[in-house]
Amino acid sequence: MKGSIYLKTLVDLRGSVIMWSLGIAFIGAVNVLFFPTIQQMEGLVAFLDSMPPVIKAMIGDVSAMVRLDGFLHVKLFDPLPLLLAIFGISHGASLLAGELEHKHVDLLLARPVHRWRVVLAKFLAVATGVAIIAVALAATVVVCARIIGDELPWSHLVLGTLNALPLSWLFTALALLGSSLVTQPRPAAFAAGAVVVAGYVLETLRMMSPALAGWRTVSLFAYQKAGYPLVGAPDIGAVGLLLAVTVVLVTAACVSWERRDLAA
Repeated sequence: MKGSIYLKTLVDLRGSVIMWSLGIAFIGAVNVLFFPTIQQMEGLVAFLDSMPPVIKAMIGDVSAMVRLDGFLHVKLFDPLPLLLAIFGISHGASLLAGELEHKHVDLLLARPVHRWRVVLAKFLAVATGVAIIAVALAATVVVCARIIGDELPWSHLVLGTLNALPLSWLFTALALLGSSLVTQPRPAAFAAGAVVVAGYVLETLRMMSPALAGWRTVSLFAYQKAGYPLVGAPDIGAVGLLLAVTVVLVTAACVSWERRDLAA
């Protein structure tokens, strides 16, 4: 039964997944195919290096912008969790609250299956949708990199893209938890979206001001970036932490939905 709920939810998402895959793949293709033009711009590094410290802090190593890996980190890999979060939150928030809003909850209650299994299956379906979008982007970036003749290893491009998944799944799980507590998707989406925006603003402020370097321990986006940094070894612990928080949020949603009085 869990599998049927999973597959049904995934099938219901197919149109959105396809459109998002095409859209984000197009963004990736434009960035990669346009890179040779950026690379040939004379004085690019000097121009970026002359910018205010605040802007340079947000860009990172300005000299890396003339390399495909550095360019994609700034233009694609770092903001990718924000894009995937929009998909995950918009659908995650409606997984349970949407059933109540559209009066379909009786069909769920009639199923001979624990409620937590329904919650888990629905989350896995949305998480799979997010992963499909990321894989579509990764494949596009690899193909386009070969088209422009760049010799950057394909594994770097793939891992740089897929590194956005743990944080995107976390935001999806947060929206799911909200969905298990309310009767309409909109409050759950707004609450999860507020966390995303606050987290991104926090990370931006942290990068802009050395005095806020200690905020790294509470910045979700800092953990995401540490999962596959431009320089240095990946921090597996950071990725594990994001996944662990996701598991906690999904578990909390399962418990909440299991105990909730849906007949009221």
